[in-house]
Amino acid sequence: MQKSSTTADAFGQASLYVPSTFSFCVRRPGVEDPAFSLKQSPCPHCGCLGSLNRHSRSLGNDPHAADGQTFRGQRVFCSNRGQRGGCGRTFAFFLAEVLPRHTWTALLVWRWLVKLLAGLSLKAAADALRLPFALESVYRLRRRLQQGLDKVRTRLCREQSPPTCTHADPVLQTIEHLKVVFPGAACPPADFQRHFQQPFLG
Repeated sequence: MQKSSTTADAFGQASLYVPSTFSFCVRRPGVEDPAFSLKQSPCPHCGCLGSLNRHSRSLGNDPHAADGQTFRGQRVFCSNRGQRGGCGRTFAFFLAEVLPRHTWTALLVWRWLVKLLAGLSLKAAADALRLPFALESVYRLRRRLQQGLDKVRTRLCREQSPPTCTHADPVLQTIEHLKVVFPGAACPPADFQRHFQQPFLG
């Protein structure tokens, strides 16, 4: 899937169509709105170092506050002005706990998945966590997760073979696999995004 670059209008350049690209970083402890370090980060489009500039902050719906917003990341511009040598494209730099295109956070999803692994139904797991979402959203999340399981499991298998599992449900098998690849992690979906630099939910 491709999207039109919004950089064109902002910087007076010709319109470009570029693939959607995401990058993920860890939130630094004690920092609410972290300043992303871009000097040594390569552009995911062209690989150029030293060409990245902050474009705009990325805000999104706060799942814990009605009509609230939360900091999600940074929009970044790869400068092609002067001697920078960049490609003129933009991409999103997200905090690892953010799920792009979703109000759900990675930690909420993980807590919900752990409840499913313990044998609770989708509704019972949502009720137990008092999730701030309608039940329809929970079922949509399940469908979205199922649709992207092949990509998630392929990446996990590159790191480590799946563990022996008694569950027939591929979603539950994937939860077990996440726990093996990221042992002791507080939030394996966030670690998945940081490690593979790919969205957990596609």
